[in-house]
Amino acid sequence: MRREGRTTLREVAEAAGVSVATCSYVLSGRAGRTTPLPEPTRRRVEEAAQKLGYKGNTAARSLRRQRSELIALVYAPPVGPWLDRLTMQCEDIAAAHGYSVIGVPVRRLDRAAQSLRVITRGHVDGAIFAPGLSDDMELTAARRSTRALMAFSDHLDLEGVDVVRNNVRQAVADATAYLLGSGRERIAFLSHATPHDDRYAGYADALRAHGLDADPELVRIGAASREEAVVVVRDLLSSPNPPDAIVSESDRGAFAALQAAVDRGFKVPDDLAVIGTGNTLEATYSSPPLTSVGMYQLDFTEMVEALFARIDDPTRPARELSMPWVLNHRDSA
Repeated sequence: MRREGRTTLREVAEAAGVSVATCSYVLSGRAGRTTPLPEPTRRRVEEAAQKLGYKGNTAARSLRRQRSELIALVYAPPVGPWLDRLTMQCEDIAAAHGYSVIGVPVRRLDRAAQSLRVITRGHVDGAIFAPGLSDDMELTAARRSTRALMAFSDHLDLEGVDVVRNNVRQAVADATAYLLGSGRERIAFLSHATPHDDRYAGYADALRAHGLDADPELVRIGAASREEAVVVVRDLLSSPNPPDAIVSESDRGAFAALQAAVDRGFKVPDDLAVIGTGNTLEATYSSPPLTSVGMYQLDFTEMVEALFARIDDPTRPARELSMPWVLNHRDSA
């Protein structure tokens, strides 16, 4: 008869008819990730553990493995459907590896060091840096203190850090060139902050290629929130010489532009063409459906699996994943 108290690993092994080592291998979550055990063996162990009410010591297991079994997703609020999709896939894949996901919001770059303590103090095994952060942050300390880093960046080149290249600048240049080629002459740009990143650079590249300079009156801050974007675009459309097209650094700002166009009596795309960035799911069912620059499909499986591959082997050569943005044509432009 089993003694009262906490069920031990040895008791589970005896009930399943396997060695303690095999039992530990299955219940640690390693089975199926390296050298698979026969399915009947794995099932016997799991059924015995459930029947006996075995509760593993997660903290002790993490200590033995020198793993926290946590990964971090670092992002800049406000969040949107694009990040929701990335988070969902991170959680699904992490669960399959026996891991959990924590979110690390970075609202202000001057406080980034505080936000990143969970990484720089070694509390996570890996971290993914969402777009718009890795190029503005110092990642050396984070790289030294965690097993794996993955960053969205068209510029970052740091030893041991895997990167996702989106080719953002060229994609936005292509979108702006498309508008110019369709006869648009006054193309406004709606930015998150003071224009300096690849999205604005792509917009300016296309204008220069057509012998034009960016008009400061047409470059406005407001893409970070719908509320701000509506006010900004209403102001643009109320001017004596309004734009005939808008490129927004976010789909969020572009949706607001669609609303502002209706408020000011502009028809989209006849009077005003609108292009967003991000290619979120909402772009397909807005009214009208939004033309948007972004990944053709929001599938981050390959990059998340690459993060776990580096967690398992931090000595792997750094990988460069190509997930290019493209212009996804719909009815708004």
